[in-house]
Amino acid sequence: MALPVHRRQFDAFLSHAHSDRAFVDELYRWLGQIGGLNIWYDAKKMGGGEGIGSGLQGAIEACRGMLLIASPEAISRGWVKAELEIARVEQADSSDFRIVPLQLAGADVASLIKGQSWIEVPSAALSRDVAAQILRALYPGDNRPDPQTSRDVYVSGSWQPADNASVLAVSRLLCNSGFRLIGDAKDQKGFKSNRVQSIIESCGAFVGVIPYRDNSGSASASERPYKYFLTELDIATKANLPTLVIADPQVHRSDGEDMTWLRMDTQALQCPNYVQNAINELWDQWIAPPHPHYIFLAIDLGSPSSARNSDLRELIERITGMPTMVGNEIREPDLQSAIIRSVREAFLVIADISGATEGAFNLDVCIEAGIAIAAETNVALVAAGKPRSPPFMLRRAGQLTTYADEIEQLGITHSIIREYRRRVLNAELSRYLA
Repeated sequence: MALPVHRRQFDAFLSHAHSDRAFVDELYRWLGQIGGLNIWYDAKKMGGGEGIGSGLQGAIEACRGMLLIASPEAISRGWVKAELEIARVEQADSSDFRIVPLQLAGADVASLIKGQSWIEVPSAALSRDVAAQILRALYPGDNRPDPQTSRDVYVSGSWQPADNASVLAVSRLLCNSGFRLIGDAKDQKGFKSNRVQSIIESCGAFVGVIPYRDNSGSASASERPYKYFLTELDIATKANLPTLVIADPQVHRSDGEDMTWLRMDTQALQCPNYVQNAINELWDQWIAPPHPHYIFLAIDLGSPSSARNSDLRELIERITGMPTMVGNEIREPDLQSAIIRSVREAFLVIADISGATEGAFNLDVCIEAGIAIAAETNVALVAAGKPRSPPFMLRRAGQLTTYADEIEQLGITHSIIREYRRRVLNAELSRYLA
């Protein structure tokens, strides 16, 4: 039996015809060596003498998605269609499995895949626009509220099909009420500090939906099967967040009080009116998060990437679920002090210290990076040009990652930010929340 999608080894399977090897080699290098993704590519992964049918079946089942290089040659080949059929089965079993078609040479993709859009690659070469579209396609984007203005609520619940009906019903109401629903990414390994606590404290309210599990209604934060639900609730309570707990009537807390909990059956598909009323009240109770998460982009303010609508910033916000900030968007009388505070309080600072000439460094950005290092903020240093060491006082932040062009800039940024992502449930659960 295949592993759940979020526990699989490879991020994507590259399905292609051998005649497209030049483009696929370029794509593989960019995704893997620069973008930090683990890609299954037969030229690198399949050993000699291995059975093609069984080998590809197992390979696709070890991946979280498929990148389908749809050229005229690929569409005419039976094995590419067979790979797509395996991928469709995976997608039917889990909506987390993503199929991303790339159209080469005007191929008739519609004859191969119906009811799905694709990415056009006009010259069979990787461009900045194509690279940005690929990264967008790997992360769900429907119903994704703007992180700059959203009211974030941390949602604690079960996402297992056996007992997730009630949390889906509650999530539908939360989304329809205008909240952005935040959770921990399934496949993350953690930050420097306590990961879940940090994410909960970046939200302005907490909603816990506790199902009835394992024929046991006695709930304790120290024991399964309710340990994680109650631990998250206790973190939110300690942070003084407004909390709303909706539990199955059979679940009662043995190590604390549960008098304020609302009751709703685990298998309920619709929320009672009193749950709807409580969610409406939560909108007014919502507070400014104790420790909001955002990414400070320290960059030359004249760079196209600093613009609010740039591909770079849009991708950062899409992938991490966090808003971005640059210095020229801060509106306070004492601008320097405000920038210092914003850098120190950022969850991550991406400092592009590129200078005006080859090998030079931007002084203002270097100062901002130094402030972040002194505050022990998460910092990543990048720069355009050839590989080189950062200025001496910035070396404590780690190596300087360099990029040759805008395509590499996107890939390097992705490799930096993917470990900082969290779940935006509005996007992930869009098929349930319509």
